[in-house]
Amino acid sequence: MSAAPPPPEYALLTAKVDSFAAGVQSRCGSAMSCRTGCAGCCLVELSVSNVEAAAMMDYLRSLHPEEQRRVSMQVLRPRFGTQPRCVLLDDDDACRVYSARPLVCRTQGLPLRYPQDLVPAEAVRVRLTNGVVTVCPLNFTTQTPPATDVLDAERVDQILAVLNHRHSQQHGLDPARRWSLTEIVMAACETPGASDYSF
Repeated sequence: MSAAPPPPEYALLTAKVDSFAAGVQSRCGSAMSCRTGCAGCCLVELSVSNVEAAAMMDYLRSLHPEEQRRVSMQVLRPRFGTQPRCVLLDDDDACRVYSARPLVCRTQGLPLRYPQDLVPAEAVRVRLTNGVVTVCPLNFTTQTPPATDVLDAERVDQILAVLNHRHSQQHGLDPARRWSLTEIVMAACETPGASDYSF
């Protein structure tokens, strides 16, 4: 991928999601367990679209070379066991690229509204006329999330898809392309072994 940054609209979208999340945390903090080191939602092998890969690469390229090296070494460390785990988690279960994390990470823990039948039945916390609400099982354990604190996740996904399509067209990329976090770090940082990866 070229060194072109993501479109400004992507930064606006992440800022709106972050603002919404901060408001929920402010109003409902006692009902939420989300904190640094709580990495239950990070036990995945995540991939992201072109526009989010560009945003992460842009951030990684802005880091001091020594910090780039630390992130690279974190990604290249051998993994043990069969449990998936995000390659960007450090030893204290904190995200090494927190300020540039993708939208799926920014929304984790929040009450999220999706269309009916999209969310597995066991994950549904509230049924609405226009969808269902799911939320981390550690959050809102004794109360129902207020309607004003439920994020329309379908709308966020739609906007992200539009931004990714535009970004991909502008840079001659396949809009369906998914990037692993390892690929992103290897492409953005001066990483030994990066030549072994083709992008």
